[in-house]
Amino acid sequence: METVNIKIELDIVTHESVREHPYVIVSLDSESKWSGFCEHSQTIEFDADIADGEHTLVVEYTNKDPKTDVIIEQDEIVADKRVEISSILFDDIALDWFTFDTEETLVFTPTDTEAQEAYGFDATKLSWNGQTTLHFTNPVYIWLLENL
Repeated sequence: METVNIKIELDIVTHESVREHPYVIVSLDSESKWSGFCEHSQTIEFDADIADGEHTLVVEYTNKDPKTDVIIEQDEIVADKRVEISSILFDDIALDWFTFDTEETLVFTPTDTEAQEAYGFDATKLSWNGQTTLHFTNPVYIWLLENL
């Protein structure tokens, strides 16, 4: 089976930290590629040898405590710890969130009971603990052409 080396780049944006910065894990096909606390904006880059077939890229947010990380004053949220995926690039080609509107491609699966699943663009906003999963196939250039 043939493999190709692909550069994957993610831009992660965080918002006001209430107690501590968000802890994020990025994995490709269940293999951790990066993990750590995100302070404000973070660019995560790695190269991966990818075989032909189906793959998953996962961004997981794990340390939000709704009791202390969401501050509400006068029925308004004034501070909220969350993570946003502002972009994902494969070999410098940016993905278009608005073409991924089904759970087959881009889905946020929460682990907190307060949250709901989200798809497409909405899945790039991790407001609760959980993971956003991008399903893609290799050859990645064909997949990109079919999904851009």
